[in-house]
Amino acid sequence: MDVELPGITPARDNGWNSVYTSPCSGVVKQSYVPTSLDRADFDGFWNYITAHSAYKVGVYSSAGVWASIFGTGSDSQIPHTYEWTYEPETTNYSGAYPYGWCLDHGAGPCAQFFGGQTSASPYALMWQWSGDGGATNGIGGFNGDLDMIDAIRQS
Repeated sequence: MDVELPGITPARDNGWNSVYTSPCSGVVKQSYVPTSLDRADFDGFWNYITAHSAYKVGVYSSAGVWASIFGTGSDSQIPHTYEWTYEPETTNYSGAYPYGWCLDHGAGPCAQFFGGQTSASPYALMWQWSGDGGATNGIGGFNGDLDMIDAIRQS
């Protein structure tokens, strides 16, 4: 499940934090969605995938986005869900090769997992850092995202 706040119209928050008058209207009817309702949406996805396929459930988000949608209480906790987190716009680290879950050989910014997970969790699976938006990421002048996966954690 891709849980993001894209900031683009017609639904700048993908409907996580606002109720719209109709699909694609871009007109906000209510600027609040309870975290329990967002969690029910997530749980429906989790339960459907688990019941109807052999795939394992995972979610892509960032710690800040996750907290803005699900809060920091019980609705935010996802202890048995694989996570792919991201660190946006990490272009200030020339040659920012990762060491473990941190850039710049371990001295730069580190992956921030969410939903109660830490980098030590067996469900902390992937990390993305970025040179997106036209900025280079410091590795060979490459523009775009780089991903790291700990395949050992897939069980």
